[in-house]
Amino acid sequence: MPTRADHGEGSCRPINTGKLAGKWRVQYVLAETTGVKKRISRVFPTQREGKDFLRSLKRSDEVAAIHKVQAMTFGEWFMWLSENDWRDSLDPKTLRDRVSRYKKYAAPRWAGVPLTKIDPMDVRAFYQKLKDDGVGEHTRIALKAGLVRAFNQAITPYRRVPHFWSNPFCLDMPTPARREAVALSPEEARKALASKKLDDSRRAMLGVFLLAGLRLGEQMALTRGQLRMDEGLILVDRAVKLDAKSSQTVALPKGDKVRMAVMCDTLKRLLELVIVGLKEDDLIWPQASENKPRMKALVYATWRRIRKEAALPEDMSPHDCRLTHINWIEKLCPEVSPTTLKEHVGHSADGVTEVNYTRPLTPAQVILRVALDALIT
Repeated sequence: MPTRADHGEGSCRPINTGKLAGKWRVQYVLAETTGVKKRISRVFPTQREGKDFLRSLKRSDEVAAIHKVQAMTFGEWFMWLSENDWRDSLDPKTLRDRVSRYKKYAAPRWAGVPLTKIDPMDVRAFYQKLKDDGVGEHTRIALKAGLVRAFNQAITPYRRVPHFWSNPFCLDMPTPARREAVALSPEEARKALASKKLDDSRRAMLGVFLLAGLRLGEQMALTRGQLRMDEGLILVDRAVKLDAKSSQTVALPKGDKVRMAVMCDTLKRLLELVIVGLKEDDLIWPQASENKPRMKALVYATWRRIRKEAALPEDMSPHDCRLTHINWIEKLCPEVSPTTLKEHVGHSADGVTEVNYTRPLTPAQVILRVALDALIT
């Protein structure tokens, strides 16, 4: 009697007896492009893993069905991936940008070309034309990355082209010159923070970047309630992010990592001047008319003014302040442990021991707080 697996639905069922009791068995009949049907039976420790595997098998069958009707074009394949594969693994804004670049620059040339008919010499000419047309280097490199990934997935795991084929989009492309990051010395930072041209609000913002190492989005979303003035800590549990439509939203910080950043006494004095009268939920740097984060463009406009008034290097960015901050701790504060530094700035730990067996320690944070004050005062 035919089972659900034979009808193309597949099944993911619990195993109730025997050595595998408590696990989940996935059964599916996979139709190869040659017409041969292959029965698959796999065991997984959890239902979720089993269903994920079953969904991947169904996706393979869907692609195979399209492939049987006609040779799949690169455009069909790229859009199928964007709707069925990348949607589960990429940030919505990243996916939107990838598809947008493809439609603008690559689709006119490659959308109607079968996967098996893409000639590397044509790809070389395509890359050269992009450069001749004045398409920026960063855009060209990001576009190439999307094309390479799409064709790689056509080779494996989806097998739309023979597994021994090379990727025609993997051709060398000149990379843009990397911007030289700016790192200040403690003396340069002290001078910048002491500039008489800065008002209290802009001085405090520069202090948050240099002395707490917060990311731009974390600074934009910073509220009075996150400042633990008595403890000398900043609860970093929110950040401004851009959604798929480039609208600003407030969510968890990068990597969904909530952390406690140390607030040294120098930064505490700078912030005390700008939080007078603020309520717990009030933003420290809100929009002019309401308690919402400023638009990113306005924050950068403020940063350019700070950079000019504090006589900072012309090409210095807010992220360079974070780089400066981490450099100070890593190079000039040897008494601060690596795990304390990672907890403070929100970086991932290197090893299993650090991930699973270290926790923030108040004495370690005191050491870091004192060390930062010693550098800047």
